Amino acid sequence: MRTTSLLVAVLLALGVLATAPTTALADDAPGTTATRTFEVVAHRGAIGPHRTENGLRALRHAAALGADRVELDVRPTADGRLVVMHDALLDRTTDCRGRVGARSLARIQKSCRLRDGSEVPSLEVYAAEARRLDVGLLVELKLAPGWSRRAWRDLRDSVAVPDASDPVEARGRAEVRLMSFNPGLLHRAAKALPDVATIWIAHRFRPSVRQARRTADGVSLDPRFVAPRLVRQLRAAGLLVLGQASDRRTDWQRYLHAGLDSGSTDRTGDMVRWWHRRQPVAD
Repeated sequence: MRTTSLLVAVLLALGVLATAPTTALADDAPGTTATRTFEVVAHRGAIGPHRTENGLRALRHAAALGADRVELDVRPTADGRLVVMHDALLDRTTDCRGRVGARSLARIQKSCRLRDGSEVPSLEVYAAEARRLDVGLLVELKLAPGWSRRAWRDLRDSVAVPDASDPVEARGRAEVRLMSFNPGLLHRAAKALPDVATIWIAHRFRPSVRQARRTADGVSLDPRFVAPRLVRQLRAAGLLVLGQASDRRTDWQRYLHAGLDSGSTDRTGDMVRWWHRRQPVAD
């Protein structure tokens, strides 16, 4: 058993067992041996000193660590394109200053670099790379000026399957979910992309099942309000239930016991190893 466990640890480090989605023990009830699916979500990618958040290097590293899905932020540029950027300002994560919405995508990519020296990615490029890596995406739509028809078209074009009838293309597609704090944006997203699941971020409050059903196809819960009873009620209503970003193992354990679909973290490698240690290993 010790030899097998050591082999699993080595394979995880090498990325051999980085298969999505992760299966963890459903240990909500004492003595259970059933398994269920849980997704490890890399919050803005696997960030590090040489991997800026929301950049392609962070995306690739998250995939290498075994993340099932990557959470990213998008906002419109002045010309209605979508750029992968959390802040309204370029200042914190790039070598430029000023508002994202005041520049075209071409201008941002020509004159600005992320702090790790790489190009600021468009959603189109980011989603294509995720498809190549076979990593799912959780795309947060930032509330900002500029959500024009062109921006919604760019969103549709970026996350669409190139040829849904082609089984090869369909197999290589990174499944996408759209997420926002703003119910209005989610309603518009549901109209623009009716086949893509929408997730409402219920930050700093406990949502009612009725609120969640009216807003989206799923809800992202603040760890302080995660409880098995609420999760059961949300699931009974046909909703996805996700856990918001946390680097605390006590929150990861809460997600596991409550039966959430996924958990998000900045400690991607740690969470992947943590879940894999909870998988049954054959002798």
